[in-house]
Amino acid sequence: MALEGSLQDMSLSDLIQVFRMGPKTGVLLLLNEDERGVIYVAAGRMVDAAIVRGTERVVVAKGDEAVIQMLTWDNAGFVFRHNPSVQTRSIRIENDGEWLILEGMRRREDPMRAMPYQSLSLDTRLQLAPVPNDAKSGVSLNVNQWRVLSQVANSKDLRDICRATGLGTEAVIRTVAELMSIGLVEVMPPERPRPQAAKQSARAARTPQLAFAGNGIPGDGGVDEEQPSVSQNLLNAIMRRIRGL
Repeated sequence: MALEGSLQDMSLSDLIQVFRMGPKTGVLLLLNEDERGVIYVAAGRMVDAAIVRGTERVVVAKGDEAVIQMLTWDNAGFVFRHNPSVQTRSIRIENDGEWLILEGMRRREDPMRAMPYQSLSLDTRLQLAPVPNDAKSGVSLNVNQWRVLSQVANSKDLRDICRATGLGTEAVIRTVAELMSIGLVEVMPPERPRPQAAKQSARAARTPQLAFAGNGIPGDGGVDEEQPSVSQNLLNAIMRRIRGL
């Protein structure tokens, strides 16, 4: 079954992440006014790409440059079709998806246009996103990206990140948009209202409770802690990189 849609609903950077997580193998076709783009994906990795223009199909970009230009498209329609034969295609894309996405974001005047369904403000709350094992050591970030990333886990919102990093609002929002585009951070879902919280707290204070561990054995008096969505290895890598800046 083909995957069809518009970049207004799902950005190309999101599609690249979907292909990698799959991993998918096939051909992605994009139509942007008089330009047509094609990206060949093998086992989740982009291996070749091209952009042609006009009825004469004049090639205007190939390989890495073609992907970067397509990442700046906002209104193109797309269709992805599974095609196992792409596995045998020669590799003509040199850089990985994260580098290409960041370069595409860098060329944009407004990086938030790459994610039309997201809205960032100083009140936006962020969290670190789960990162696949194969991406933890392969992402190359600049100084501002490392600084912002290192503050996500310890900051209440973007306002706190601005204070902690000393960066201006525009720089922080742009940097966060870049980190979101490669799947390192995500907007924290809003907290659900809990109208019974106060009543339950009062009842708990009057009733002694025995804490149990996850295996049903009495614990040491505390409830189970949730496991972090991002491994400690990633957090340690971030802090080591920050100390080296």
